[in-house]
Amino acid sequence: MEHVIPGFEKRKVTIDLLKHLATLSLGAIALIASFLQALTKLEGAAGLLVSIVGAFFLCIVASVISALILLGNIENAVKMHGTRTHILLRISLLASVVGFLVGAAGLAYLVVSNVT
Repeated sequence: MEHVIPGFEKRKVTIDLLKHLATLSLGAIALIASFLQALTKLEGAAGLLVSIVGAFFLCIVASVISALILLGNIENAVKMHGTRTHILLRISLLASVVGFLVGAAGLAYLVVSNVT
């Protein structure tokens, strides 16, 4: 019988989700940088673009922190419950999801508000 680590598949799926969020955020930043000259001409875009890029950058950093914590504790994640590492993991997971959603919503708002 094979030894099964509790929650191993869940941690692998979470790491995949974090990779996808970080990749999509980096792609969004690259897209914004590519069209920066055109985007700055939009009404109210200057401050909003800084917030959007900041939110996507937060998502990238938080995703990397979360993935590193999960990878470092992939076999004994159950034992880290209640520790500072677990608290940091929960905060970074929340920050990565919120950063991505805020960045995507801000970018969508910028585009929709300037459609003529």
